[in-house]
Amino acid sequence: MNTAAIVLAAGEGSRMKSKHSKVTHCILEKPLVRWVVDAAKQAGVEKVITVVGHGRDEVEPLVSDTITVVQEQQLGTANAVAVCKKALEGFEGSLLVLTGDSPLVTADTLSALIRTREENQAAVVVLTMVVDDPFGYGRIVRDANGNVERIVEQKDATPEQQAITECNSGFYCFDAQALFEALEQVKSNNSQGEYYLTDVLEIARNAGRPVLAQVVDDPTECLGVNTRVQLAAAGKKMQQRINTAHMLAGVTMIDPDQVWIGPDVTIGMDTVIYPDVTLSGACAIGQDCVLGPDVHLCDERVEDGSVLSA
Repeated sequence: MNTAAIVLAAGEGSRMKSKHSKVTHCILEKPLVRWVVDAAKQAGVEKVITVVGHGRDEVEPLVSDTITVVQEQQLGTANAVAVCKKALEGFEGSLLVLTGDSPLVTADTLSALIRTREENQAAVVVLTMVVDDPFGYGRIVRDANGNVERIVEQKDATPEQQAITECNSGFYCFDAQALFEALEQVKSNNSQGEYYLTDVLEIARNAGRPVLAQVVDDPTECLGVNTRVQLAAAGKKMQQRINTAHMLAGVTMIDPDQVWIGPDVTIGMDTVIYPDVTLSGACAIGQDCVLGPDVHLCDERVEDGSVLSA
């Protein structure tokens, strides 16, 4: 079945305290929005649309391999998706909607989301997470049988709903036609005066279409970046993920917390890496090498058996 994705990257991100668009900030020298676009492409998505707005001149060059659509006014997530209707004219199939400030989501999770929707012919599958502190997140409201009824935003939630710990991640897989039909019914009668994409779930359910939730195995995949503190936390998680993958593939790290490796770096087996090593860009490190301490390389090729130190 056909697949497409919309990446929402139009917001200002005022809590970053920056003159730059939030999604242009980097983890391991790679912009936040690029992590999300690449995850969608690795999941097999054939058509990616990026919604831009604030700081679009900065964002557009980072996603030049996608179709860019401009959200002129920040009227909410439903409006951000609705402006993509023309770009998706005639499209039928699974449509991911992703947030451009959540860089830790994996291609495997996105593939599973698509698969669940298609196997169940659902109108939508929302990726959810169970967290200890749900403050600020939309809550997943289920009926007595455990079926998803709707998503209630923090500011609109009752005290009982605020106690729910299953939360919306901001990632969805929709039936494209069902989505755009439902968007025509979304209203802005909420505390923010915005058009919420989350309202589509209740609309689809009332129309008799299956509405499902898929709980993510690792809630950190859904970590959004709104502040510099969260940027650092996401960077640390990505560092751990990349370093763990290399160690499981046969690379020794004396202290993984002090090694920074970019997503496009390759390293051969039995290489040993000492603290304070940074490998970025398209570095290709051979087998049986020794790197560091204090080695910093970018786009370099290191032959098998090499020993490098500062």
